[in-house]
Amino acid sequence: MTESAQLFKGVHDTPVYTDILFKKPLRLGVAISLYGGTALTVALTILALDSGHARAILIYGLTLTGAAAGGAALIPRQRPTLRFRIASACRALRPTLASSASNPLLAPPHTVIGNLSFTAHGVYAHYLISGLPYYLQSTKRRIGVADRHQALAREIPAGTWVFGLSVPQNQRQLLRAMLDGHRDKHRWINACRQMAPVITAQTPRTRIYWLAMPVDAGRAGHSPAGQVAKLRDWVIGRDKDCDDSVAAYQRLAHNIITAIPEEFGPQPVSADMMDWFWRHNAWRGVFNNPLPRRATTGQLDTTALPVAVFDDGDQLHHGGRTLPLRLVATALAGAAAAAGVFVGPLLAAPPAALGAVALLAWTAGIRRIPSWNATLRVSSPDGSYPDSYQAILPIVDMPKAGIVFPGSEFLQALDDLDTGATFDFAVNLVTLSREMEFVRNDRAKGNIDDQFTQRRDVRNGDAELIATWRQLAEYNRQLEANIDERPLHAAFVIAVGAPDPRTLDYSVKRLREELTQSGQIAIRHYRGAQTKLWAAFNPAAPTHKTTVDQFAQPTTTKKWSRFVPFTSSMVGNSTGILLGFNRNNALNSAVLLDLPAAARRNHSPCLVCSGALGYGKSYSAKRITRAEIERGTQAFIVDPGIEWQKALCDVDNKAIIDMAGNHFSCDPLRTFPPHHAGSYWLDYMIPMMSLDPRSVAVSRLRTILQADARQRLGITSTAALITYISHIQAPATGPDTRSPQVAKLADDLAPIGAALQSWATYDFTQAIFDATLPVPDLASLDVTIWLTGSLDLPTADEMNTPHLYERLSDRKRASVAIYSMLVRLARVTFFADSARFGLIVLEEAGALLNSRAGADDAHLISRRARKHYTGLLIITQNPVKDLALTGDEFITQQLIMPFENEDLARQVAAKVGIRLEDYPDIEEFFLAQPSPEEMRDPTAFDDLDTGAGAHRGARQGYGFFIDEFRRKSPIWVATEPDTAVHHAYDTTPGRAA
Repeated sequence: MTESAQLFKGVHDTPVYTDILFKKPLRLGVAISLYGGTALTVALTILALDSGHARAILIYGLTLTGAAAGGAALIPRQRPTLRFRIASACRALRPTLASSASNPLLAPPHTVIGNLSFTAHGVYAHYLISGLPYYLQSTKRRIGVADRHQALAREIPAGTWVFGLSVPQNQRQLLRAMLDGHRDKHRWINACRQMAPVITAQTPRTRIYWLAMPVDAGRAGHSPAGQVAKLRDWVIGRDKDCDDSVAAYQRLAHNIITAIPEEFGPQPVSADMMDWFWRHNAWRGVFNNPLPRRATTGQLDTTALPVAVFDDGDQLHHGGRTLPLRLVATALAGAAAAAGVFVGPLLAAPPAALGAVALLAWTAGIRRIPSWNATLRVSSPDGSYPDSYQAILPIVDMPKAGIVFPGSEFLQALDDLDTGATFDFAVNLVTLSREMEFVRNDRAKGNIDDQFTQRRDVRNGDAELIATWRQLAEYNRQLEANIDERPLHAAFVIAVGAPDPRTLDYSVKRLREELTQSGQIAIRHYRGAQTKLWAAFNPAAPTHKTTVDQFAQPTTTKKWSRFVPFTSSMVGNSTGILLGFNRNNALNSAVLLDLPAAARRNHSPCLVCSGALGYGKSYSAKRITRAEIERGTQAFIVDPGIEWQKALCDVDNKAIIDMAGNHFSCDPLRTFPPHHAGSYWLDYMIPMMSLDPRSVAVSRLRTILQADARQRLGITSTAALITYISHIQAPATGPDTRSPQVAKLADDLAPIGAALQSWATYDFTQAIFDATLPVPDLASLDVTIWLTGSLDLPTADEMNTPHLYERLSDRKRASVAIYSMLVRLARVTFFADSARFGLIVLEEAGALLNSRAGADDAHLISRRARKHYTGLLIITQNPVKDLALTGDEFITQQLIMPFENEDLARQVAAKVGIRLEDYPDIEEFFLAQPSPEEMRDPTAFDDLDTGAGAHRGARQGYGFFIDEFRRKSPIWVATEPDTAVHHAYDTTPGRAA
């Protein structure tokens, strides 16, 4: 069944019509004004027939009656109420400055003890809660996140506020996180210092969630029961900030906070954070300090907080000229007196009335033409901060039938805006009594039934009443569906802060557009109400004083939870190297990657980098590898070219080994540990020489390659094996003195000896057969780069198709054997040392992963690397095909660059766990988009294009990252700040160093 997020707006506010006269349905206010005014006018006219003023009374009476009826017709039918609108208009006409030093509604807490704030309006406990992973999760997981929100709403007391604040990430803390555990590595320290300008240029931000709940009214919060508890405390004279009271508040807060789902990870805020919270909200958009770290400060000196002055309408810059109201009133009074003397009282009334209005306006304090601007300017009298220009925008409407879930997460639209402004939001939740809400619903239903008779179809009344009746029925059904279901009133308020009015105006327009596209969400920017609405971000201010109650709508905890307001798009780790920046939204938060820490967390430290040619998968892998080397990792790199040799040319203590060359040995009997060397030799050499592993010859060879047998027979290398087999053969001349057993063994091994002698003649196998070549000491090297470009590796089809495999040339068979041997050598070497993290890098790994031995080794690493503190980095252009034989079920982390094939992009999306039925267009994330520069008209240029290489436009460096916790997000991979290193990584012809 399709679920939806819904507010049941207006179910308790059905306009009242009456048809008491002439069966003409009129709104109650219009009927009273019209009928009452007409009757009073007629009565007064009759009584004044002999006075000579009957005509004037009749004319003015009918005029006033019509005006009253017209005014009543204009009264809004739903909230915000007429009182709110009149009060806002009055404040807009008569603007005054408000100060946090004198207005309790705007004042910061007068006392802060730990995470408790004490204000003139109550005591609140403050916590930070974590957003839940939601982006690109399966529908089942998203429903689970929504259910956690429902549980949260059921447990918190009435009157709780939750704020979603967009804040800068602490760049110093990011650098500390990058250095964590590696402060003794000087090269890594220098690399982190070089990355600092990159982080600064990206201005990463994040969204934090701040929970503020009342604790001075008992478990029920701001409800009738809670008010009784507050009254009891007042009667007994309880001191709110005494030790006993503080302890009681803390116990209650702990009781509540431990009842909410633990996935939210609530943490009490510190006094320094409370200080930051006040400044952030007061100077939103210009106060860009990150959230401070948790400190041990127990109390906050609130007198040190700067004073904020609120200028509703920005009268300083938009105030009009002075109004001479007293002079105007005097002139109009004179004109009225003259008209009364010379013309008559009938024509004297209008100027007299206008003069009275002018005098009343002056008495009310109106001195100049107001700006009629909706901007709220917040200034600091002592000049601590620049002026902040803010707009406080309540949510006033959304579709009556609700918004289909998933897809109802409209608050995520705030993170998609990059306008130079800060976008925050506040959610107020007031849980209600089930029984009282049922009574209220019954009363509303009775009113609707009555209106079907009284109103009939005036102003499309039948359709409107039927829609309201259905909404009310659904509201009741939701409440009755579960005994634990609770009704609540929810209000959403969005705050936009900017450093100047132009940015603010542009940001509000883009926000309105974004919310409309996110589900027909309507916001309003009320003139004259901005200061009061700002107080919504001052948690303890009562909602009826901040006017937020005007925008609270009834709903249920389940329906509200489907808005899923508290989510996170964060990916990556809390420590590690800077991989890039999150491009899921405009917050641009930093993404860290820590493969060694993944192993310590019992997760797989393996990563697959995939994508089409030229989009940065190798560049990203080189950044990761260099960073890990600088952090002390031992790297084993298989390079099909020489690009890694160039990329790491400045790294010391490394060896570069050409696998088909004659500088280092890769003889399995020499390079592998003695107890494994024989079996590993068989794994690679038997397939290379096309021998039957089940033959008698191979069985006899397996016997003599056992470790103890090799030691006894002196077989220390493949060359020694050839010598041994040749030595036991029958002598060419003279008597045969061999024992029958040796003769039989020689006959059985003769085919192997012949094959070995034949293969030993090739130049590309000398690394196996030349016993004089040195064996590299891999354990003592920081980096080993194995160059395989001189090997002739077969294609995946040749490896996987039997008849093609049988026709492979000797060079290709030897290449497969040598190449597969490398991964096992790296595994054996790194698995033997669990004290130091080892990273195996396989560049263009398709050939290796499509060989049986290589695929088995890669699969074994993916399963056991965690235990042996070893990581695996696979670089491939086709992860679906190349990982088919290996199996990637144990490899969680992937960095996916764009593909240029739609089918492959769709397969990769499904492979990483993104259900196509949930996200039908998801392949667009993985599909390369050409740059307009590449598709231009050949005559559309001014100068000759001297630049070389492909230009990927905005897609260069763009990738898709899946972290070890299966969170997914598009990212932009950070570039190397060192120009020389950056060019060393670049393999684009004409641009590489």
